Amino acid sequence: MPSISVVIPVYNTEVFIGKTVGSLLAQTLHDIEIVCVNDGSTDGSLGVLKSLAGKDSRVKIVDLERNRGVSMARNTGIDAASGEYVYFLDSDDWIDPDYLESMLSKARETGLDIVVNANYVKEYDDTSRNRNSGSFGFIDKEEGYYSPVILQSYYPPVIWTCLYRRKFLLDNNIRYPVVKGGAEDIYFTGLAYMLVKEVFVFRGPFHHYYQREGSLFHQNSNGIYYLESFKLLYDELLSRNIPLDGVKLFYAGPVIFDTKEKFDFTREFLSRIKPAVLADKKMYTGHDLMLIDVVTSCPDYKTYLSRHNPNISIEFVRQSIRAKALAARFKPQS
Repeated sequence: MPSISVVIPVYNTEVFIGKTVGSLLAQTLHDIEIVCVNDGSTDGSLGVLKSLAGKDSRVKIVDLERNRGVSMARNTGIDAASGEYVYFLDSDDWIDPDYLESMLSKARETGLDIVVNANYVKEYDDTSRNRNSGSFGFIDKEEGYYSPVILQSYYPPVIWTCLYRRKFLLDNNIRYPVVKGGAEDIYFTGLAYMLVKEVFVFRGPFHHYYQREGSLFHQNSNGIYYLESFKLLYDELLSRNIPLDGVKLFYAGPVIFDTKEKFDFTREFLSRIKPAVLADKKMYTGHDLMLIDVVTSCPDYKTYLSRHNPNISIEFVRQSIRAKALAARFKPQS
């Protein structure tokens, strides 16, 4: 049994996947398997994977005949994995050579089902724009043990910061939901966190998060998918009788209400969770609270449109940015 199975969903990333897998083959931890799930790619991704597998037996390929989406690809990868632990990596990202060894060391040292490495770098084609997690506070606390409720409040809820014990995922039936827009992390990490007593967070080697134009995360309409994933998480926690005290139940994101269906879905969900949100406002930003107030105060979509721009969430962000820019421009010089 390998120590770690790295699961990579691959869809039309022919130009990136070689670097991604290469960073895994260069790991100081050799006892790994690399489970690449080709999700019906129509470019040369499968050919690249076959070439890599031919050179190193640690590269395993699961070939899906048609595109099933990133959630299904990752779930397929979990099923195909045989490692003691599972790590998820996107097919255009890469990690430092000692990344997996440090994660495994912390997992075995603590004996926990989940450990989190809070260090990562946002990578751009223009490297002058690169920023690491220490500069914008992904988790800006001291390393150590965290309760799941506290950790769940630190967002973004990304799966590639975590190393999971595979038995824990299987025993608790933790699977990725079929949602769009890259929001599947919200459900997966949220549920996993809430099923453990504590998580160990540390700052180790770096994960390199490539900011690719056109990737799912950077689409401007993802907010509705965030809300769909939060609703799935909320319903799942209720069905498992997991206490919701202090659990962050939503964040707004860039929501565009360009259809009545999106508005109705959002209004129904936010109306359900509004009492819990207002009882614990410190968990939410002013943007979140504004959205919940705007949407729940409108009885129907027609009323909403008469009062607000359909993309009010994005407009709020734009106005905030402009206000901050003006404040900085006219700040008195000391």
